[in-house]
Amino acid sequence: MPWTFINLAIAFLAFGALAKLTPCNPAQRAFANREQVDNALYWFTSVLLYGGLADLYVRGGASLIGVAPAAILAGFGPVARLPLLAQAGLMLVAMDVVQYWLHRLFHGRALWPFHAVHHSAEELDWTTTYRIHPVNFAVYSAGALALIKLIGFSPAAFVIMGPFNFVVGAMVHANLNWTFGPLRYVIASPVFHRWHHVKDPAVHDRNFAPTFPVLDLMFGTFYMPKGVLPSDYGVEGAPTSYLLQMIWPFQVIAARLGLPRKAGAAAV
Repeated sequence: MPWTFINLAIAFLAFGALAKLTPCNPAQRAFANREQVDNALYWFTSVLLYGGLADLYVRGGASLIGVAPAAILAGFGPVARLPLLAQAGLMLVAMDVVQYWLHRLFHGRALWPFHAVHHSAEELDWTTTYRIHPVNFAVYSAGALALIKLIGFSPAAFVIMGPFNFVVGAMVHANLNWTFGPLRYVIASPVFHRWHHVKDPAVHDRNFAPTFPVLDLMFGTFYMPKGVLPSDYGVEGAPTSYLLQMIWPFQVIAARLGLPRKAGAAAV
């Protein structure tokens, strides 16, 4: 746990300094903004309450493939016998494919209220990575991770991928004007993902891939106009506070079902 806080402190300083030097949106504050407290609450909630959901799913699904949960968590089968770097590469590709389609699913009307919480950030920065509603986390984050674990990758491969995922997840949300030039189609950049967060619904249904934009190219969802930087982030109608965001998606769904609607539960 101490290393986690050290990593977060380094990310705060590094991405804040970079946002001073090469901001995507210069008017946005580089180090601190009003939404970081809520983002920190989301992080604490995931760590303290449901950070272990993936392993719980693995234990629940172990019987479906006839392998003991302990064996799955330790790595099993032919995949676990591959070189560690090969495992890490395969894991990254598999996770990206799974999360690309889950991400698109959360942009559908049924699940959008839960994912809209992530898009509610108006001052988009690296801490927005952690702004994820528990339902969104349970399916998109923990569910995808459990599915990948069931393939049989060794624990060491997950250790290798951990720092990479931390850096990439934070970087693509950071307030940076990086496009990666000719590599824009190879790996997700901050500008690539910030387009996904703009308020315009016609644009935020683009750029779903967590790491490899080639998936968006393949399936017609790539959007990254040259010479233009994204701005104006957020979601119309979503509440701005942590506590209200926890219950708001359920209020929206209740209103759709014709149940009594409370204040702030505008349909989306």
